[in-house]
Amino acid sequence: MNRLINRLRDETRIVCGVSSKLAKQYGWSLLWTRIVTIGLVLTNPSISLLAYFVIAVVMSQKTSRF
Repeated sequence: MNRLINRLRDETRIVCGVSSKLAKQYGWSLLWTRIVTIGLVLTNPSISLLAYFVIAVVMSQKTSRF
């Protein structure tokens, strides 16, 4: 269990880095941001995954321009 928690706290990208970028941008805890993201994906996978990848594309375009 400690290995999982340490992995969730690690700032490296797990899928697209959306949770780590959101946590850094808004000053949230990375662990809780990832837990909420996982919870949303488990409760409503279709909309949550679509929103996740849309945010990933928007954030990558936002950082690549500047």
